Amino acid sequence: MGNPTGAEGMMDPDRNCGDEHGLVSRARRGDLEAFGALVTLYQERAVRLAFSLLGSWEDARDAAQEAFVKAYQSMGSFREESLFSTWFYRILINHCHDWRRRSQVRRHLAAEGGSTREEAESGADALTTASSRESPAEESLRAELEERIRADLAELPERQKMVFTLRYFEGLTLHEIASALSLSEGAVKAHLWHAGGKIKKNLKRYLEIKEVRR
Repeated sequence: MGNPTGAEGMMDPDRNCGDEHGLVSRARRGDLEAFGALVTLYQERAVRLAFSLLGSWEDARDAAQEAFVKAYQSMGSFREESLFSTWFYRILINHCHDWRRRSQVRRHLAAEGGSTREEAESGADALTTASSRESPAEESLRAELEERIRADLAELPERQKMVFTLRYFEGLTLHEIASALSLSEGAVKAHLWHAGGKIKKNLKRYLEIKEVRR
């Protein structure tokens, strides 16, 4: 099954704060329908973030689903002075860390009992669909660049990867990222600077190679 896609832009989370606040308030009172609406609002973003941490679309979908269950069970402890997105992303990130540790244990046990088959993940596009205003050539280049960015992200240290994903793929503010990851805003800026520098350097080299090949 392929990656999630949607109409959201890289920097446009498309959040309606007023409506979301009402949904959160109802969900805190046990309204399952309201929480389901929150799941619908955040599901694609949650899966993309989980994928950036787990590297598997199947695992990302499962981990995101379990994180939503955890969030629903903990809604009573959510304080509405913070954003639901920040609170939920913290739950999701922690759950992905636990998921990865469990996966490592399972792989270790499987290796002791016999050979394992590594999952082959395609370089499916994790980002949103192209704008209808793009020409075929522009859309093709954008898709290539997004795939290149995604490949570069996989090579970054985990904290830089998470910060970059939350900022440029999910559109969170520096303050929201700092809260979600328990970092200072200065640390968030530093991680963004290092991640952006590495990706920019690789993209520049990639585009130069593309130009030479034309």
